[in-house]
Parts: sequence; C-alpha cells; structure tokens
Amino acid sequence: MKIALVGSAGGHLTELEMIFKDPLQGHDVFFITEKTPRTRKMKRAYLLKPFSYNPLPFIPAFFKVLQILKKEKPKIIITSGAEIAVPVIVSAKILGIKTLFIDDTMRVKTPTLAGKFCYPFSDYFLVQYPEMKKYYGKRAIFKGGLA
Repeated sequence: MKIALVGSAGGHLTELEMIFKDPLQGHDVFFITEKTPRTRKMKRAYLLKPFSYNPLPFIPAFFKVLQILKKEKPKIIITSGAEIAVPVIVSAKILGIKTLFIDDTMRVKTPTLAGKFCYPFSDYFLVQYPEMKKYYGKRAIFKGGLA
C-alpha cells in the first residue's frame, strides 16, 4: 500500500518516524515535509518551503501538494500535524484520499491550531490524551498514547 507521512521537520516528523518505522515495513512510503538541512538527506521525500506561521505560503503549498498527491496517489495520508498538515489534509479531501491526523503528544490541555483546522477535513482523528476529546468533537478517537 502507498502511504504518505506528513509532518513539520522537527518533532512532528521525528514522532512519525518513531511510531511508523516498523509497522510500515513492506509498504511504499513517502514523506511530505519542510525543506531543512535534516530533511534534504531523506529518501522519498517531497520538501516544501517552511511556513513559519505565515499564511501566505499556504496557497502555493496547496497547489504543490495537489500535484504531489495526484502523481503519487497514496491510499492514505498519516500526519502528526503542524502547519504543513493543513494544505495536505485539504488537498487529500478534494482528491478523495483517506487521512489520519494524530494530534500532538505535547498537547494535554489545549488543542493545536493545526488540529483545529484539520479536524473537519480528516477521516480519522486521533488524540493522545482522553481529555483532548472534549476540545475537538465526537469524531476524535482516543486509543492511548502512541509515542
């Protein structure tokens, strides 16, 4: 199965690599992340310009992500968030690609901004603390911490 892993270049990407290193063995996996010295060395990665909390790069990123997803045709997109998740989740919704959003392990008492934006567009939305369900809604799923 072809799977896209999406996360900002710091802790979000590290979390995805830790969680899915072994379970995705044998699958065709590629990454969508930010362009940094660390990510330039990654194999099978599409690198986008970091957003730095600026909304303007979201527009060109959205169109770039649409091109990537049309080319790669993943069966599912798994993201742990931050800014890069927003154009990816919205693009996936438009293209009919299933998505799984995993909320941040560091958020215990307040929802993430990426989570708030992505929740309505995500097919599956996991929270890592039961208290977080009240901030998102009925579709938020708690199955325990993942990291």
